[in-house]
Amino acid sequence: MDLQNEIRVIVTVVGFVLFVGICFWAFSKRNKAAFDEEAQRVFLDDDLPPSDKQT
Repeated sequence: MDLQNEIRVIVTVVGFVLFVGICFWAFSKRNKAAFDEEAQRVFLDDDLPPSDKQT
């Protein structure tokens, strides 16, 4: 195997490991409360008056 193919394999494996790590982080129960709070933030910012501009 030449050097270019070895680098491709390493980059692919590192990318896959990072992807799996991000998936575990995103779906961990430890982060659920923070993500739920951020998801509700859109609905909590309704204190601004509606704009009168029509598009």
